[in-house]
Amino acid sequence: PAIKKPKTNGETLNLAIRPAKSKPQRSKKPRKGPARKSAIAEDADGLYGKFLLETAYGVTNSVLAAVFAGNKSLQDVAAEWVQDFHKNEAQAVADIVNFVLRAAGCHIKIDENDIADPDNCPNRLGEIQEEYQAENVAEYPLIARSRGSAAFKNALHGFFVALIDTIAGNGLLYENTELIENIQVWISTMSSAPNRPFRHTSTVASMAVTSALSKLANDIVENTARKMRQSETEAKKSRVNKARVATVNKEIEELNQKLEIVDTAIGDWFDTVYVHRYRDVDPKIRVECVEALAEWISIYPDKFFDGTHLRYLGWILSDPNFPTRVEVLKQLQKLFSDKDKLAGLKTFTERFRPRIVEMATRDAETSVRAAAVELLDILREAGFLEPDDIDSVGKLIFDAEPRVRKAVVGFFAENVTSAYELQIEDMGGQEAVDEALVPTESDEDYDTPRLEWLKLKCLVEQLLTYDEENMELPSQIERIPPSGAELGLVAAGIESRFSLAAQALYDAIPELRGWEVLAGYLLYDHSQTVQNGGGEDIELMLRHNCKLDEKQETALLDILNATVRLRLQRLAETQKDKKKTKAQRDADKDEQAETAKKLSVLIPQLLKKFGALPEAASLCLRLERELNLDVFQELRQNAALTALLDDINKQFLTHHNERVLNEAIESILHAQGHEDSKEITTRKVQALWDDLINTFEVLRRGKDFSTRGSLEQNTLTGVSNVVLKIAELAKVSDPSILDQIPSAPANARSKSKKNDANPTPPITSLLQMLDRGVPAADVEPEIEIAENTLVRHAMTSLLFYFMWKCRDLSTHIEAGTRIPDDELELIAERRDTCLTATMRIMENRKGTDELRVEAAYLLLDLYDMFHTLKKINPQTSKGTKKSAQTNDDWEALCQEIDDHTTKILLQILTAAENNLAKRTKKHLQEDDIDGDPIDPDDEPESSDDEEEEVDERMQEERMLRSLLAEERLCSLGGRIVRAVLVGTLDGAKSGGKNVVRTHLELNKTKLGPHWKEVVAHLDIAKTMKGKGRKTKTVAVKEPVKPAKSSEIVIEDDISDSELEEEEQRNEDEEMADVGGEAEAEAEAEAEAEAEAEAEAEAEAEAEAEAEAEAEAEAEA
Repeated sequence: PAIKKPKTNGETLNLAIRPAKSKPQRSKKPRKGPARKSAIAEDADGLYGKFLLETAYGVTNSVLAAVFAGNKSLQDVAAEWVQDFHKNEAQAVADIVNFVLRAAGCHIKIDENDIADPDNCPNRLGEIQEEYQAENVAEYPLIARSRGSAAFKNALHGFFVALIDTIAGNGLLYENTELIENIQVWISTMSSAPNRPFRHTSTVASMAVTSALSKLANDIVENTARKMRQSETEAKKSRVNKARVATVNKEIEELNQKLEIVDTAIGDWFDTVYVHRYRDVDPKIRVECVEALAEWISIYPDKFFDGTHLRYLGWILSDPNFPTRVEVLKQLQKLFSDKDKLAGLKTFTERFRPRIVEMATRDAETSVRAAAVELLDILREAGFLEPDDIDSVGKLIFDAEPRVRKAVVGFFAENVTSAYELQIEDMGGQEAVDEALVPTESDEDYDTPRLEWLKLKCLVEQLLTYDEENMELPSQIERIPPSGAELGLVAAGIESRFSLAAQALYDAIPELRGWEVLAGYLLYDHSQTVQNGGGEDIELMLRHNCKLDEKQETALLDILNATVRLRLQRLAETQKDKKKTKAQRDADKDEQAETAKKLSVLIPQLLKKFGALPEAASLCLRLERELNLDVFQELRQNAALTALLDDINKQFLTHHNERVLNEAIESILHAQGHEDSKEITTRKVQALWDDLINTFEVLRRGKDFSTRGSLEQNTLTGVSNVVLKIAELAKVSDPSILDQIPSAPANARSKSKKNDANPTPPITSLLQMLDRGVPAADVEPEIEIAENTLVRHAMTSLLFYFMWKCRDLSTHIEAGTRIPDDELELIAERRDTCLTATMRIMENRKGTDELRVEAAYLLLDLYDMFHTLKKINPQTSKGTKKSAQTNDDWEALCQEIDDHTTKILLQILTAAENNLAKRTKKHLQEDDIDGDPIDPDDEPESSDDEEEEVDERMQEERMLRSLLAEERLCSLGGRIVRAVLVGTLDGAKSGGKNVVRTHLELNKTKLGPHWKEVVAHLDIAKTMKGKGRKTKTVAVKEPVKPAKSSEIVIEDDISDSELEEEEQRNEDEEMADVGGEAEAEAEAEAEAEAEAEAEAEAEAEAEAEAEAEAEAEAEA
């Protein structure tokens, strides 16, 4: 709506306002304002002090000083202003305008003449703005970064409220409407000024005036209603006092007249200020408007609680500034929490509910989503949500952000409770169920059906429903793909969705806190339920309703892991709680020990029931890592520990699933970390090696492992599984047994069986398997996949094998002892064989073939691993001389990568760059090495990037393939960067050509922020030197924020908007994600290199080995 033209009061200097005597009031104790005083006292020389120190302000107006630094109450200051108004009306109004100008940080003032000519108000304010902007003031009081800014705003707002209350109390507001209209002329004009300080400050003042008027109008409405009831009561009496009725009716008429004046003023202020400023370009002003409108709706619902005004809050839901969206959600929470307003909010809800759901599920900001979920929880209680809305919000229990999961806990828990109560009703009601169920004899009788099981069944059903693959998920929800998925991106150590959900729900659902009940539920044999049937018996109905299927059991196992871990963590935290008494801490410690004892019995039982299922078995094994194995020694439970380790070994030997093997190895590593269990664990690991080698010997006897396609499918699979287990076990134990030539079995009776013993050690067969990586013709697709898997497992095994060899060599070098010549010769020979085989794979495969890239990984890791041996200094005392027994032949292992191999590596890197560029539609600059351009190789034919598919699943798959391409490039690039830093690439023999560095930096900025960070580590050594040795890590930046959900375009100051968008883009660039395995690897290796150059230390070898092991584990 157009701005209402303000009314004027003529051309005289004095306003035509009739003085009115105020009624005598009870004297009030002056209220001190220490907060207002601090607003200026803390910065007397700054913006606040400027107001008081301006002598040009004169003695005719002390409003500013009285409000911001005086000891008088705001009501007293307003009363004094009224007295000044009676003396000189125009000057008093000028004082109010000057007050707002000074509050905006402007020392320029207006005078009586300006007030007398309201039509010239826009021109006069324009002159003041020009003069004020010439001062280049960057900060004004309302946004000042000091503790006094909040007090300043409160004082500014409070003064205008007190002013309206005062002029209303003495009748000035009703008898001389020109007063409020003239104030409105100046303040509303300032609120539309291009100058931000003027606009913001005058808006705050306008909102305060409207709030005061709304409170006044509501009081008048209540007084009118009371008078009307009084009149009606008097009129119903048998003897009507007509004079009293007439008096009351006259008072009602006067109140209606006052209400009309106030409503008119409210409408004018709303139309001239709020309607324009609620969509101001400055988000702070928009927030002020949101807060004010919500306050008016609460204060004066008769005027503002309607669709016409509520729609402004609905429109702000699409504000581009997230603090504004958060604020409007908080204000709506307050409105919906008032049950008296629910009926009036129904139409608003129907119109804007989809937008609120969208904000909860898809907004880019975590705080917005959390606030939207809290609002939707209130809507659910009011019955305003549709079933689809409830499901959309319930899925957020799997959200990636902890804050959102926490916000949705109450919402989700109520859904589970509703489902549980529905089941109870179907069984006959709570009373009938309680009467029918026989109470358990002991609290520890956890394997008897109980109502807690039914609640847990409802919980897991709800979780699985939201986890269904075919259901649409909000964009912010993370999904962990199943093991073995072709496009799986499963990060090491990431928690499952069920685990995260259980942790969030732990305190909201009491049944989750009783992990023993959950364990008893899992161990219960539900086959008896099927045999006995359902029937009408309530106990049988309970057993039938509690029956679990395989998916539900797996999900509950995951939840059991989370609840046990959380319970043990809290018990451990209580040991550090100083508020607890010693007796309480001892009780918690005893509970920890008892929990460990119960788990040691529980885990074998769970493995016995679920050990055949790979996913369930891995979850059972994960429970072992929650145990404090030292408790077994304290309780003298070595037999229980031995039995537990035997079960872990059994799972390792019987399963071929990588997830189960990883969990078993992690459990073994956990056991090795406890000193008391280390000896037993070592014996069990050695037994595993013996079993594996014996099986491997049987499989490799008389077999040719160097030719691809020479093995049958069953044999190939069996060998691959054994090699996988060798690779996994080599992570935690020295695989020196691979160097030993097997002896004939002791029970071999015939001479032929003794002669069948393999004449070569197992490591020879592993090296031969690398030759199977060279492609062969006429190999079936199934065999092709199995062959690649075998080669991949062999590469992992060899990486760990040579890591342990490097560890042995570094031990000799540090100690200054002689390395046996035959041992050194074997290492060199096997290393060369491995490097030659990886070169053959890289030369015979094309593009970014998976096996070709992994061969490059292995080659780079081996070169770097042995090259770091040069950085080790023998730990000898200053007085001792180098031992004559030591030898330096090991230095022959520390080689640089030759030119031909470098060229092959750069071909693979170029193919990876082109692959990512093609998927992300980027254009790269071509490289040239020695005048011979590198052939980037064609991309594998399976690529489907060019297909024009609109299907959402195809879009997600393309995005996932792009992420995989980026991950592959960063992993390869990270290793190449590390090789440059270590010296195996672009080393001393390269003659300073820096071919690799030049290629890396060629497209540094064209393949995304991740690749840019990887290449940036080429100069990490200089950065580390500049920062000193105290700097151990490079700050990892936060991920780039996704795009916001749909918004309403707000048309206003374009230049300011563009400036804010540019600032937001700069912030987004600064917050680019550095995550990824390759970056971490390159960063850690770069740190090791920087430290080695700064001062050669013995720790360099340990760091290099730790890094190489971490890389290999991540690859596995």
